[in-house]
Amino acid sequence: MFDYSKAVRLQRELFKQVAASLSNPLVDASRVEYIAGVDASYTGGYSIGVAVLVEAGSLRVLEKTHALVKAHVPYIPGLLAFREAPGVIEALLKLRLKPSVLMVDGHGLTHPRGFGIASHIGLVLGVPSIGVAKSRLYGEVRVEGGVRYIYAHGLKAGAILEHRGGELYVSVGYAITLDEALKIVRATLRDHKLPEPIHLADAYSKELKRALKGEDG
Repeated sequence: MFDYSKAVRLQRELFKQVAASLSNPLVDASRVEYIAGVDASYTGGYSIGVAVLVEAGSLRVLEKTHALVKAHVPYIPGLLAFREAPGVIEALLKLRLKPSVLMVDGHGLTHPRGFGIASHIGLVLGVPSIGVAKSRLYGEVRVEGGVRYIYAHGLKAGAILEHRGGELYVSVGYAITLDEALKIVRATLRDHKLPEPIHLADAYSKELKRALKGEDG
């Protein structure tokens, strides 16, 4: 049985480690070699976690991995990581090359307890991470120098980028500064609404879901 109260307490406690990581960032945008985009989809009570590793700059796909795990945790707003992270983490561990940074479809510090799925996965693996979401979850928007920043938990936790007629909510995940996170995300924007690593991961997860449904049929 999933313990909601215990999960919430854990998020609040682990947020402290994420906040501490900001004083010792592990990545510099100019030195990033590999970026892993991750995503998850669901079918038949299972979660399909995927990771797509691309070369920074060219965004050429180098590896694709996936993991199929039983989805034991129901969908609960604010606790998405406990449902999606196990499959995504397993997929990331299958990569032969270690990512310089992770790009996660979801939030990091811009979360009610400062510990969204981007922070969760980054902290567990010890890899710098960035959250990129399609809608705002938590935080106060302040305009500074023409940029819309999102403040949360006393920190400049994220920013809103306009791209292809929509908005992307970029947030610090783990062990990265917001400035570096924004540089990396901007460098991966192409013709799709989402940054290329996440777009590729999303497409791969849907492809696997269709294939699994075909097998079931």
